[in-house]
Amino acid sequence: MTFLGLSEEVDQEEARDEQAPSARRSPVFSLHAQRQWEIVVIDPRSLEDARRGADFVKARRPVFVNLQGVEAQVARRIVDFLSGATYALDGHLQRVGEEMFLFTPSNVLITAELTPPERAALFPIE
Repeated sequence: MTFLGLSEEVDQEEARDEQAPSARRSPVFSLHAQRQWEIVVIDPRSLEDARRGADFVKARRPVFVNLQGVEAQVARRIVDFLSGATYALDGHLQRVGEEMFLFTPSNVLITAELTPPERAALFPIE
């Protein structure tokens, strides 16, 4: 159809030129820069501090918890709370020392080779 002398016929050479730029494009690759990990260290003294630790795990950041100097009952409640939060988020827990624990989100695995006495209960029975 011709309207005011314009033709809809497209020259085959022009059609090839329009398609050529897309054919010449090279594929785009996403380069993932390795992100630096950060471990949050907390010294909780109350359950409110434990809640902050759970918020860090929820934000997918590993948390090292130092319970040295905390009353035994409060320490047990803090570990119970963080353990429950970590479990709910499919995370991991590892006792790394006397009254020291590592809580990690699901994207961080803990690999530890411990001797049998260290594999005992989280809180040894007195």
